[in-house]
Amino acid sequence: MSTSDAGLIHTGLESAADHVSSTGARTVTTLDHRLTLLAVRMTYVSLSFFFACFYFAQFYLQTLNQNNLWLPSGVDHPSSAYGVIETACILVAGLVYFWAQWAGLYKRIFSRLTMGLWAAAGLCLLSVVVHVLELHSPGFSLQAGGYASVFIATEGTFTILLVISTILLFGFANRARLGLFKESGVAVEAFGEYFGWLSAIALINFLALYVQPFFPIA
Repeated sequence: MSTSDAGLIHTGLESAADHVSSTGARTVTTLDHRLTLLAVRMTYVSLSFFFACFYFAQFYLQTLNQNNLWLPSGVDHPSSAYGVIETACILVAGLVYFWAQWAGLYKRIFSRLTMGLWAAAGLCLLSVVVHVLELHSPGFSLQAGGYASVFIATEGTFTILLVISTILLFGFANRARLGLFKESGVAVEAFGEYFGWLSAIALINFLALYVQPFFPIA
């Protein structure tokens, strides 16, 4: 690769990073910060298409309902308590995270930031536990029709993603405890965008898997 080609690539990265971080960011000051936001936004946008495939599979199988095997007689969703608790934990964790970001990071009150991140991490951990209990005994197997297959695939994939996110969140909380966000909080801001996306997916999953297939249709 020539020096001119390398320069073009570098300039292209800078342009892309400048464009993608031009809105919604408050702590962006360097190219590294802009690239951090670019990477996070690329991640959750690509994951959006990934989950869209599961929602399309649900829509397709439910509409097709071949041999009435979308939701065979006797197949029901797991206890509603599982769905409500796991979703509520993530949504509340998201609200706590954003409180920590706005009332802690942006106001330079780092004790609030630390407390909020630990609280959000704890709520996510509780949601992980409920997800594991839900998947351990959902009341059906993969062979129990289309709904069962979509449920296990969607919730199983989301649970893996939630476990990874929870580990990262505990890491963020520990870094806040050590005072490592005093110089730059762009990582908190970038993960906040991702966490907002994760909260939205959790709510969509609950509506798609616990509510919509069982909603009375005239």
